[in-house]
Amino acid sequence: MLVLALTVSALAGPWVLRRAAPALVRAPRTSAALLTGSVVSWVITALALGPLLAWITSGPVLLPGSAADVCQRCLAAANPFPTATIDTGIPAAVLLALSALGAAGLAIMVGAEAHRQRRATTRTAHRLRVWAEPRQVLGHSVLVIDDARPFALTLPRRHGGIFISKGTLRALTRDELAAVLAHEHAHLYQRHHLITTTVASICRPLRWLPMMVAVEDALGHYLEIAADDAARRRVGTPALASALLTLGEHAHHAGHEAPLDGALHALGPDRIRHLVQPHTGPAGLLAALTTTSYLATLVLLATTVYLPYLGAALSGCA
Repeated sequence: MLVLALTVSALAGPWVLRRAAPALVRAPRTSAALLTGSVVSWVITALALGPLLAWITSGPVLLPGSAADVCQRCLAAANPFPTATIDTGIPAAVLLALSALGAAGLAIMVGAEAHRQRRATTRTAHRLRVWAEPRQVLGHSVLVIDDARPFALTLPRRHGGIFISKGTLRALTRDELAAVLAHEHAHLYQRHHLITTTVASICRPLRWLPMMVAVEDALGHYLEIAADDAARRRVGTPALASALLTLGEHAHHAGHEAPLDGALHALGPDRIRHLVQPHTGPAGLLAALTTTSYLATLVLLATTVYLPYLGAALSGCA
């Protein structure tokens, strides 16, 4: 049952997210948390399969006598199910070892991907800083790049924070500029770079699963809308929409051919429809509730497996 639930979610996740989008877009920060939680919960629950099967199946004993006795005692202390098991011919030690190896392997891949992203972001910062000078603009500390084309982006604060071009300063009105700066500041204040790095580090080693691809692709969209909402509350919708239109006309920013890894951009007219005509009504609500319920179910299942093992370990398998 658990294997079926994980498989269905991994395959049907993209379809559910598309159906839920009209509802999720109304609460982008909550939606970003939901997407992040879905990825983490899916992985943790998948890794719980081995410990779960070790309770309900039995097989040959591989460990020497005393070690086998300790292992069996700990399994019995943690097992919330009746004592009857199904003989599969697979030792419990193998099931537990596979889960441990899977967790270790995934941790190594996630760490390697996070390190790769940090290095890529550092390279982006070094490339942009060559052209930049620090300034105070409308109360924000920014790095202004000597480029005639309008663009704005944000890197993590330790890598410079907000970058805007001289073309942006010339092309936007004061209100439009305030809207763009509020948008970029929201990326920093709401720690969007940390969220995207965390989710991408988990999803990319698992991109063979359709759900992971869909979550990573959707997350950036909801974070941009969250930053839009913060800017709209501070400056107003007309100024933000106008600024996005202007920046969208010059999407190839800064004349850099290499991708600006780690940057979040205040670009493009594609979000203006949401600004001026947000979704209303029940569209997407059922899919969003389904996603939320599924996440809660995964958390409950994982907790049901891990807590007994933790309790048994703390009690010395008594």
